[in-house]
Amino acid sequence: MSWLCRAQDATGCGGVSAGYFFKRGWMPPYPETTGYIIPTFLDYGAYAGDAQFSARALEMGDWEIAIQLPTGAVRGGMGLRDYPIVFNTGQVMLGWMALYRATQMERFLHAAVRAADWLVDIQDDDGKWSTHTFMQVAHAYHTRVAWPLLEVYAATGNKKYQAAAQRNIIWTLDRSRSNGWIDHMGFEPQSRPLTHTIAYTLRGLSESAAHLEKGVGDACLAAVYKASENIIAKYELATNCAATRTPILPATLDETWSSPDRYSCPTGNAQLAILWLKLSQSNPDGPFAAAALHLLDQVKAAQPLHSGNPGIRGGVAASHPIWGAYVPFAYLNWAAKFFADALMNKANSDTKT
Repeated sequence: MSWLCRAQDATGCGGVSAGYFFKRGWMPPYPETTGYIIPTFLDYGAYAGDAQFSARALEMGDWEIAIQLPTGAVRGGMGLRDYPIVFNTGQVMLGWMALYRATQMERFLHAAVRAADWLVDIQDDDGKWSTHTFMQVAHAYHTRVAWPLLEVYAATGNKKYQAAAQRNIIWTLDRSRSNGWIDHMGFEPQSRPLTHTIAYTLRGLSESAAHLEKGVGDACLAAVYKASENIIAKYELATNCAATRTPILPATLDETWSSPDRYSCPTGNAQLAILWLKLSQSNPDGPFAAAALHLLDQVKAAQPLHSGNPGIRGGVAASHPIWGAYVPFAYLNWAAKFFADALMNKANSDTKT
């Protein structure tokens, strides 16, 4: 089974290698993104009342178990590679844990526990992961690995998973600045991170907060609010502008939340929309809901709904315009995944108001 992206070369965690080929076609299976697409299929199956999506999620989870490495880790990159990657392991754990909660089938929890044990075993003493990582360096977006460790802790009660996750969260918070910026949020050292990996980092902090010691959890939420407020203020994302002056969120940002980019990253836009819709639930008078809707409108406007190519129709491009620097001329499964999540979050929030 292949949950794939179109017209791109990639090397794990969305990091992109040189060489792009327009109309290259479908790429090999991608264990990482298949894993975190599982919760999307489960959610959509429940939302739409369509059992085929839940059935597909089960198949995806079983496929991930079948290819899990003997150490418990998840394979890196596209295709069935023999090397493990920390981030990919965490993302597949999110899928297995979603399946376990939905079905109570022990095989999914067992797979997640094996993966969690591997993550704990290879973690650095100070809480970061610096081996079996993209480019063999530590990343702040590994908060999205701490998050599934905490889900395993919630299911098993084993505090070693909570302790490992909290060590990573503290390491990340120690790299935060007064304006909400967090160092090491990008794929590559010394480069401006994409909104995609910035959102990974912030979402990991937000989702982890409730499962940590109170002081650490409060610090997580404070960092998320500070970063989000500064991004929104910098780009006036909550302001009603004329159509010709509608602000865009650049694809990459620096430590002052500035950017020279003239293109956006729809994946990051959708991810930030998810985060800000969640923040708006406890802060309905803040700027978060309006900013989230603004970003979603921009993704919607770029979605090809009438393409004659069924492999493109309904997809979400990596960059907008499509020739932007992040995986140019490509439609990504993870972009569509986060967009679908954001739309379902928006629909669910509408039903509560």
